[in-house]
Amino acid sequence: MTKDMRGAQEVLADQFRLTADLCVLTGEYHRLLQRVAAAGFARQMAEDGPEPQLIAAERSEIAAKFAAESCEVKIQDLEHRLSALGQELAALK
Repeated sequence: MTKDMRGAQEVLADQFRLTADLCVLTGEYHRLLQRVAAAGFARQMAEDGPEPQLIAAERSEIAAKFAAESCEVKIQDLEHRLSALGQELAALK
């Protein structure tokens, strides 16, 4: 029984840590989405300007989208890990 209790405490500690990581990543993801929106607006504004400015704006938008997508993948991974920990905890009860 002591081993099960310790196991449950370890799972709960992992859940807490992953939840904190998820909160941080979610905040970062929202900041990245704002950057994507700003880069898209800058690209739209550059469409009527010189081509080098448009190219730079397009590259900036692509980089912002890539960063946001990468963060989204990390968030999904943490969500899956949290789900697995929830199942593990349920199995201990």
